[in-house]
Amino acid sequence: MRLSGSGGKEFLQGQTTADFNDCGPGDLRYAAFCNPKGRVLADVLAVVIDEQEILLRGRVTVMAALAEHLKPYLGFARCSLTPTDWRISCSDGSADEHHAGLRFVESSLVAVTVPMGPEHIECWSAPHESQSKDLADPLWLEIKNQRARIESQTIGSYLPQDLDYDCNGTVSFTKGCYTGQEIVARLHYRGTPKRRLHRAETATAVVAGDTLVNAEGKTVGSIVNHCRKDQTHELLIELIPEAAVEPITLTGGHGELSRVTRCHEESSR
Repeated sequence: MRLSGSGGKEFLQGQTTADFNDCGPGDLRYAAFCNPKGRVLADVLAVVIDEQEILLRGRVTVMAALAEHLKPYLGFARCSLTPTDWRISCSDGSADEHHAGLRFVESSLVAVTVPMGPEHIECWSAPHESQSKDLADPLWLEIKNQRARIESQTIGSYLPQDLDYDCNGTVSFTKGCYTGQEIVARLHYRGTPKRRLHRAETATAVVAGDTLVNAEGKTVGSIVNHCRKDQTHELLIELIPEAAVEPITLTGGHGELSRVTRCHEESSR
């Protein structure tokens, strides 16, 4: 989606978990929009194009819901949020970790290149631009890079800490106020997150939001993201850390998970 207008950075500063102060052309930020209870409504990758334009990449259905949610706030901002018809592809390659590559043709932006981990890149391109065939599965890369995403089934389900957003730079704890900031900051400074992001595998098909239970049938987490790779379903899950050493299954006791590992250690906070 395209955030247009002179108030774009100010709007994101007040609405998201990321710090958009001092951003210039080509700067990128992972960010989350939260509700007043600190629950994540959407995750985005934002790229600043110039003082009048910022591009936001997210799941199509999640972004549509976000746009509807933001309508009352945008009415008082010096910016507007509109969908684009740009396309996204992934391929092998490397890019600057902190800056996006911007390609212009006769002063018109036609492509943006951003890193997807150390070995792959994501290219956003205008519809009239030729697009190379995907050489990598973006869903698999997100799981490999331990980058949790909000799905339509999980809008408003998780705190940023449940998804390790405080460990991977998605949350700034020095930027000041934003929607949900009080809850997120209180947990960071005065509490201990009850759940954390883990990777896992299963042979059973799953859906984002599916509940995970231990041997006693107690709820210990849920499916965040998934993709099929060969005969295995690769997963990102949010989980009570202590449950990682126990047998974990989907509700009903089927679909046992294997290779459950923590994504980020506490020292990364």
